[in-house]
Amino acid sequence: MMSPMFRYFLGFQVPADRAGWLARQLPRATGDLFGALNPHLYHLTLCTIGETMVRHPFLRQQVAGALKDGLPAASPIPFGRIVAGDMGAEVTSVGSIAEIRAFYGALVGLLAPHGIAPMHRQSGLRPHITLGYGRCDFDPVPLAWTWVPRDLVLIESHVGHRRHRVLQSWILPSPAQGAF
Repeated sequence: MMSPMFRYFLGFQVPADRAGWLARQLPRATGDLFGALNPHLYHLTLCTIGETMVRHPFLRQQVAGALKDGLPAASPIPFGRIVAGDMGAEVTSVGSIAEIRAFYGALVGLLAPHGIAPMHRQSGLRPHITLGYGRCDFDPVPLAWTWVPRDLVLIESHVGHRRHRVLQSWILPSPAQGAF
């Protein structure tokens, strides 16, 4: 079976100012096989919804139709450290991720009646932002950052080429205010 040329996913794209800041937090002492991503590619994937050999001509319209009646409110995502490993470097979430899991569940519920289902999610939702690929080694870097994404994006990834194209974005309602 041939690998797909295009992968489509829904997620949150890190804003340019935060992406630059994250890139500056990544230690320089990395392995020979490590390749840092360009910060404009930083994102948090919620779910892959398609993999194809040729561009999918109607997926954007299908997703837009599924989301036409509105999206759940944005939710805070608590990040706590940058870690290294065999597969690369990433910013990992810490603490409670119940709110982002609820957002994900609501999103999947909106997509399902339109025949759109998440792929590759057997291990569950593990919020993280990939900063680079390939084996690297450094001590975990503490990073206290709570991110509230403003937009949900549909991205077309050109597999193996580190190119992403935002096909559409949707502004998320603000999270509910907590009690003071």
